Amino acid sequence: MNKKRISKGFWVWGQFDQKSSIEVDAIKQNLNNKLKGPEFEPHITLSGPLIEGNKYIKETLNQISKEHHKFSIYSEGLGIRDVFFQALFIKITKKKTLLAFKKLIDDRLNLKTTGYFPHISLFYGNTTKEIKSKTTEELKPPKELKLSSICLVEVDEEVDLWEVVERFPLK
Repeated sequence: MNKKRISKGFWVWGQFDQKSSIEVDAIKQNLNNKLKGPEFEPHITLSGPLIEGNKYIKETLNQISKEHHKFSIYSEGLGIRDVFFQALFIKITKKKTLLAFKKLIDDRLNLKTTGYFPHISLFYGNTTKEIKSKTTEELKPPKELKLSSICLVEVDEEVDLWEVVERFPLK
């Protein structure tokens, strides 16, 4: 059974401290200059989709952010798939801290999710594996990135919309 991809709604992203954001964005821009994909902010998707981004969801995310400290996530290197929204990415290690944080968000928002694949997208597109491999040969992702905020993001992939509605800094 093939589950239909939901392309419009709200998601919860994790975003990074300034140092980590600069490192990821430099790689993203390097790839996008060569491969010409859509623009989006560096992030790791933590949860979603949600049908709406209402006051309850914002209050819940705000409360979670006040309860949790910034924490590190760790890279396993670059990855390539033949999937438009996972074309080129930094694969993230499934550490207990990240998985527990995701589960907390899912539980508080009453979301049932399975099969979490933690990654930081660098490029969205339908380019061949050979071209993607060639453009990543000399790129080295950072080994450690600091997750410093969560945000509610409105997404409509049909019109290349990834708009941060509200950002909640971790303590």
